[in-house]
Amino acid sequence: MIGLNPDVIIGLTDEETLTDIAEKTEIPTIGIYPDGMFDESFYTSLQLVGDILGEGEHVNSVIDSIKGWEEELNLLAGNIPEDEKPSVYTGAVSYRGAHGFEGTYSQYPPFMAINAVNVVDETGEEGAFIVDLEKVTMWDPDIIFLNPANMNLVNDDYEKNKAFYKNLTAVKNKQIHTQIPYNYNWTNMELAIANAFYAGKVIYPQQFSEIDPVEKADEIFTIMLGQPFYDRMAADGYEFRRIAIGE
Repeated sequence: MIGLNPDVIIGLTDEETLTDIAEKTEIPTIGIYPDGMFDESFYTSLQLVGDILGEGEHVNSVIDSIKGWEEELNLLAGNIPEDEKPSVYTGAVSYRGAHGFEGTYSQYPPFMAINAVNVVDETGEEGAFIVDLEKVTMWDPDIIFLNPANMNLVNDDYEKNKAFYKNLTAVKNKQIHTQIPYNYNWTNMELAIANAFYAGKVIYPQQFSEIDPVEKADEIFTIMLGQPFYDRMAADGYEFRRIAIGE
C-alpha cells in the first residue's frame, strides 16, 4: 500500500486494523460498515465514499435506484396473504467455507426483501448456520434454492442419502432453483438484490410475471457496477435456473 501511495485507503475491517494501517502508512484511512442490502448503513457508506471521491451526485443517483428496487419488490410482494405463500428453504450456503444442503441462512436477505416464508426462520437463528436435516424433512419446504457453487457437495450427499432427498416435496415437484452466492469476505449487494428478484419470480410467478430476472440483474449491475455482466457470470455456471439434485 505504501508503494502504491493512494490518496486515501477505504477499508471494511475493524477499527483497530484500520488505525494500525493509517499509522504505518501515514495515509488517511476510512472505515465503512454497510449492513444489509437495503439498510441505512449501506446508503451512508456509499455517500461517504462518494463524498471522498468527489462523486456525490453519482452516488445519490445509485442510492435512488437501490431504493427504487426495494420499493418495486415491496409493491410486487408486499400484499400477498401469508396463507397463499409457498414455504421456501435456501441451502448449500457458503460461510467460513463451503457447505452442502445443510448449510442454510435464517433471515436470508433476498427472502426478507420479498416477504417470503423461510422455514428456518422459526429456529430463532440469525444468519448462516448448519441445520439438522431431520428438521428439513419436518418442514418439507415447497421450494428449495441452492448455491450452484456447492452443488458438488449436495450431489455427493445425495449419493449417500437418496431417500431423504427423494422424499422432499420440492424435489418431487422439480422446484429446486439457484441463488447466486454473494458473500465472499464481504457482501456483493448487487447480487443479493438480483437474487431477490429471481426468488420473487419463482415464488410468486403471478405477481412477478412482468419481471425478467436476467434483464433485471443486468439493470442492477449496470447501475451499481457500471456494466452488465450476467452473461459472464452465467458462463462460469452462476445463473438463475431450475436445477436437479443428483445430476
